[in-house]
Amino acid sequence: MPADPRRYAHPSPPPPGVHILANNYKNLVLFLCLASSLALSACESLPEPSSSPSGVVIHPPPASPSQPPLAFESSGNPEFDTWRLDFARRAEAEGRKRETVLSVLGGLTPLEQMVQTAAFEQAEFVKPVWDYAKSAASPTRISNGRKKLDENLGLFERIEQTYAAPREVVTAIWGMETSYGGYIGDFDAPRALATQAAMGRRKAFNEGELLAIMTLIETGAATREQFRKGSWAGAVGQTQFMPSTFLAHGQDFDRDGRKDLWSNPGDALASAAHYLSISGWRRGEPWAVETVLPENFDYSLGDGVKRPVSTWIELGLAPAAATEFAPSADLKAELFLPAGSYGPAFLLFDNFSVIKRYNNADSYALAVGLLADRLAGRADLVRPWPTDLRLLTSAQAKELQAALTRLGYSPGPVDGVIGRNTRKALQAFQKDRQLVADGFPTAEMLETVLIAANG
Repeated sequence: MPADPRRYAHPSPPPPGVHILANNYKNLVLFLCLASSLALSACESLPEPSSSPSGVVIHPPPASPSQPPLAFESSGNPEFDTWRLDFARRAEAEGRKRETVLSVLGGLTPLEQMVQTAAFEQAEFVKPVWDYAKSAASPTRISNGRKKLDENLGLFERIEQTYAAPREVVTAIWGMETSYGGYIGDFDAPRALATQAAMGRRKAFNEGELLAIMTLIETGAATREQFRKGSWAGAVGQTQFMPSTFLAHGQDFDRDGRKDLWSNPGDALASAAHYLSISGWRRGEPWAVETVLPENFDYSLGDGVKRPVSTWIELGLAPAAATEFAPSADLKAELFLPAGSYGPAFLLFDNFSVIKRYNNADSYALAVGLLADRLAGRADLVRPWPTDLRLLTSAQAKELQAALTRLGYSPGPVDGVIGRNTRKALQAFQKDRQLVADGFPTAEMLETVLIAANG
């Protein structure tokens, strides 16, 4: 809101003649108006002068020329069009330039199908963990990653000196996100974000990402054309930053005046390393270590609780291939059983949670860590994945969640996605019935839960 001009009136007594000017102002204006009949109607509407308590005349500011109202060509979808016009007005009211708003939102049409299905089509949520991990750390991705490390040796030396995250983890994220810059996406990021804001489930989040794009364009950090290469979720660049993360944490590592995440690997990799560092990466500590469990182990200890490494050793755990779990027995870790009692087990350290800041899925962080280990020359897993197990379909997962809810456990929403809450609820059910409490939802375990819930 414009400031009241009376605040700036001079507080001292007015100079001689000011009162006379104030008193005769209107008479003078009317005299001039009578001299020209053509101007009479305009002069009759002339506003009264205002004056401060001390009598100083304050003339009203001239009116600024009005802009035409915001408008867009129809996308063919009334719901999308209504949202877009409303958001554009709000963006402009918040200080975004009209030309920026029009360049970002103009000409967009919604990706309706994507909004309904994309969240449940991500591989880290629908693939068995062993298929996802095997694909992430494939022989081709490992060999290509090692080649990239060798080709960029000097760059990675400088990145490691500047940031806490090690080169193999940064490279693994690079490989997971865009195959080391080979494919950065062909979705128009504003279109993807606008679709989700208008018709998806996270309106405020996606609107915030669009505002970040507008800010990046207005500050010269990126161009509208660059944002035409992004992911279905609106992430951009070789390390797939969301626009708000780009705005807050993008790095100009070569100091050329630009933060180019699309075509400059140095800027992209430094940005990823910086993000991991500010997210809490602990230099010199592992992300996880595969462990061998003793006979008759209590699998209910895989409950997400972090315990000192010394405690795990007392319970009979030993590193599967590494010489030790961590540089200090005082470090805390949780026991992670991604395939229950049937597959490899891990002690997870704080750096695992840092990787999840990039993508909040256990399977994603596990895949990044396993790929990083192979890029660094560390051994592959000792215990194989149980690829012969029958896993639940999405419909069966919903049955399991609904049955656990009826039994008084808390698996979270009945959405068909087996996450930590569902595993903990199943683990509690298993422990109460003196079963192996590994929280792993097999088809056989579903039958056991359904019998209990319907009995």
